[in-house]
Amino acid sequence: MIEKRPLSFLSVILLMSCTAFSQRDTNQTINGQKQGYWIVYGHMNPSKGYGSNCKIEEGEYKNGRKEGKWIIYHKEQCNVPRTIGNFVGGRPRGGYQKYAEDGTLKEEGTFENGKQIGSFKQLNSDGVVVQEKNFDADGKEDGKVIFRYDDGQVQIEKEMKNGVPTGTETHYYPNGDVKKVVKYGPDGSIVSSEEKEMVHAAVKVEEKQISSPPAPDGRKGTTNGKKFDPNSYNKIYNDNKELWMDGKFMDGKLLDGKLYKYDSDGILLKIEIWKNGKYHSDGQLN
Repeated sequence: MIEKRPLSFLSVILLMSCTAFSQRDTNQTINGQKQGYWIVYGHMNPSKGYGSNCKIEEGEYKNGRKEGKWIIYHKEQCNVPRTIGNFVGGRPRGGYQKYAEDGTLKEEGTFENGKQIGSFKQLNSDGVVVQEKNFDADGKEDGKVIFRYDDGQVQIEKEMKNGVPTGTETHYYPNGDVKKVVKYGPDGSIVSSEEKEMVHAAVKVEEKQISSPPAPDGRKGTTNGKKFDPNSYNKIYNDNKELWMDGKFMDGKLLDGKLYKYDSDGILLKIEIWKNGKYHSDGQLN
């Protein structure tokens, strides 16, 4: 029995896009103005530097202006959405999302009259919100602003009013101890600033590393029936029987080789090259 796996958000968007494409004519020009649904490929605008058959963008035109939801694609990663947003009369208006080349969400917010308004968030590659703030109707920062370390621990917390800092701004060490306290006056000028020593033991920040792949004993991963050697070459497969790690291991961790990343539909999104136990670069997707 084949397990049905839920579609990722990007997969749903792309499926909707393909369905729209199949149901209507595209790239029409009427009386010199673009009308209807358009899909712009690299060969249609070589100056953009996209691959010939790679999408640059797609969405609806009304009387020569972008209207409704548009998808803008990454240049280096063919046909992977970079930005999904809304247009009104050719101008960005409404909510938008930005994505990394591996398909993970990295930013979301709202535009109105050419300004950032409302809630704004930035996320790291693990999906942790590392920055969040709010903008008023004039596009100025307003309210609480929070910056976080990659593990989610608060790094800086402050208040903004009409685009200037106000009240108390607190900086934290990675372990949560207060590192610095800055106080601002009504005009945004610094009234006082105090550095603080770390009270508790420092949190050890380690290099990016995958968890130890298991021997075939029922824990996460499998070697497809072959004996796992923690200090030699191995191929490790995930729970969906997709190749997960391929290379030389030391002490049960990937030393030199490849790490494969998939979306929730089992589509290969990224191949990481690892050297000397550390991430080195991205490999080429065939």
